[in-house]
Amino acid sequence: MNNTTSNYISNRDVAVGLYGAIAGNDFAAAAQYLAPDVVLHVPGTHPLAGDHRGPEAFARFVESTRSLTTDGEQIELLDLLEGHEHVAAYCRVTAQRPGREPLDNTTVHLMRVREGRVTEAWLHNWDGVAVDRFWN
Repeated sequence: MNNTTSNYISNRDVAVGLYGAIAGNDFAAAAQYLAPDVVLHVPGTHPLAGDHRGPEAFARFVESTRSLTTDGEQIELLDLLEGHEHVAAYCRVTAQRPGREPLDNTTVHLMRVREGRVTEAWLHNWDGVAVDRFWN
């Protein structure tokens, strides 16, 4: 896609739209920003870690994080770095679970974007040990 296309959406706009839809619990809107074969790569040794394939699996991952926490996982976008085929979202992720230390983790979500849709996403946690401890 190029800037002369009338329906052009920047990789930055894809990320902003996706995070906005997730924050609003609007998975139908979120799916518009995800390729049908999207793969979400979640690092770690906790039960939510692994590859989540397809928009439905992506949504199940988000719903799982919400169901395990007191008030959901909060993602604060701190900055975005946009390239031709990728966008990196620098985020602060916070959450609370009963009986555990609160999660407060800065992370980079690197997303490959093609034709206005995320095809692949990798989560890179600042403190993977704390993330594993929180979700286990």
